Amino acid sequence: MAAAGTRSPLFSRHTPGGIFSIESTLLTLGNYWYVDSGAAGKGTTSAFGYQPDTPFSTLVAAWDSGNLAAGDIVLVAAGHTETVSAAAGMDCDTAGVRVIGLGTGDQRPTITLNTDALADIDIDAANITFENLVFVANFLDIAAAIDVNADGFTARKCEFRDTSTILNALIWILGATAATSDRITVDQCEFYAVGAANTHAISLPGTSDRCRITDNFIVGFFETAAIGAAGAVTLIQVLRNFIQNTDTDADACISLAASSTGIVAYNSVGAALAGDATTNINASTGVVLIENYSVDTGDRQGVLDPVAT
Repeated sequence: MAAAGTRSPLFSRHTPGGIFSIESTLLTLGNYWYVDSGAAGKGTTSAFGYQPDTPFSTLVAAWDSGNLAAGDIVLVAAGHTETVSAAAGMDCDTAGVRVIGLGTGDQRPTITLNTDALADIDIDAANITFENLVFVANFLDIAAAIDVNADGFTARKCEFRDTSTILNALIWILGATAATSDRITVDQCEFYAVGAANTHAISLPGTSDRCRITDNFIVGFFETAAIGAAGAVTLIQVLRNFIQNTDTDADACISLAASSTGIVAYNSVGAALAGDATTNINASTGVVLIENYSVDTGDRQGVLDPVAT
């Protein structure tokens, strides 16, 4: 049940960092925790976080407090800002926690990765969810911004963006090389990746099972593929994504390794590959392809990719 002194989730309250407006859909039998870098009464010790008036000052402090437990919801105030400046600079190591950003547009909480090319957020416990957060890459060629090392990670309605062509994340969401990142869900997110050396928005190098990549908007330069699975993934769903890749390589939008299984359907993609617009999606014979449309650069209409047979 909610911790002693924790407010009911059904309230709206002004705080220095913005407006908390919690809906009944956020009901849980776990505890509610609060994070707000702009609050006057903020702190980093385990004594904070119970109330919006005395929140944790950072998400890092919330994860490190030892207070979080499965079923808990962490509410991050509108206008919150935070930096991650080292490898494992944020270690999400408590299973079943949902982190929800409050606010819309530019008021959404923003987490900036900087200072070190190895700066990243580690997902080291199962069933962790990020919602309505903005992630910004602000250092040269950050290797992998969110490193997923556990099952059931979800990113929903989040935004991922590079600062410039040289302040960028090579990979935004990286699955594990072994079978330890099953059921990754990336849903209704936006990726704006302008780094000149980027390889993926989402990379699944291992044998992940039942991952879902749905309803995302992905635009930028991806040297390998915007959505790529170098490992033989199983029962993957890649559905209704809009992808523009400014790279000129084939298979640059969606590329799944041989022996993969699943469904790739209703995606609309485009790349800067001249001539043949039917080579922006690549999948194995074990993957069902339904009504995916592809286009090259220029003012022209998309065609089925791969070609209909």
